[in-house]
Amino acid sequence: MRALVAVVTASLLSSCTATLLFEPQLLVSPYLAEYQLRGKVAVQSDPGGGNPPQDNPAQQLRTFGQDHHRDDVGVRVDLGDGFAGLRADYYRLDMGTSHTGVLDGNWGVLQTTDIVRMRAEMDELRLGYLEPLWATTVDWREQPLKFEVAAGGVLAHRSMHLRAQTDDGLRRQTLQIDGDVVYVAARARVGWHDVALDFDYAISPHVALGGDFGDVMQDIELRASYTLPMRDLTFFAGYRYSDLVADGHVGTLAYDADLRLDGFQFGLTVSF
Repeated sequence: MRALVAVVTASLLSSCTATLLFEPQLLVSPYLAEYQLRGKVAVQSDPGGGNPPQDNPAQQLRTFGQDHHRDDVGVRVDLGDGFAGLRADYYRLDMGTSHTGVLDGNWGVLQTTDIVRMRAEMDELRLGYLEPLWATTVDWREQPLKFEVAAGGVLAHRSMHLRAQTDDGLRRQTLQIDGDVVYVAARARVGWHDVALDFDYAISPHVALGGDFGDVMQDIELRASYTLPMRDLTFFAGYRYSDLVADGHVGTLAYDADLRLDGFQFGLTVSF
């Protein structure tokens, strides 16, 4: 992964234009993420006796007590003109729960009618570069109204653990889902006075550099921000939706995950 990040970073730097070369800004944006992880996962089970693994129906994450918003944290660092340029975004998902549910089918070593719960954890790092493509400004209510568009690419590395167990802790099943995914990305901004609205869209048309994540995945972010006059401080609130589709193996058992991460984020940006 380190070698891959080094290669991608070098290629991104070599492609930078005036966005970075002309008085670049450094922006640091810590944020609180109120996200939920939802969707379904199927895991084969071992029937024993030398028989091949048995396919099982997918179980909704709400059965394991997930599908609720949780507080997590992230931080984004931008280097560019304040709109386009280089961006690194790290998010740490850590969703435990006291909620339980009852399985209506086997799930790995977990069995039908088991009372179960799950802890979900994920480290996500997204590295990207966007090149400004178009900008125009008009006057509205005696203030400039600016429209901007940029496009580029994003590399996302994710390492996820789904740790499920029976309520009494006697049976446990853990899935580890890792992978690197390449996205084609675009960003649009409307800015007026001290207020801005950003829309980020990224899609991976089944371009994975390795690991378990694959298929067509989309990532959408919408942010509204307000910059304090005469200060290098911006407050923002936003919404994010991200597909997390994967398949792989845990030992000899195959799994298939179709997940969604979505929710709200609140934070601030400091400019240097």
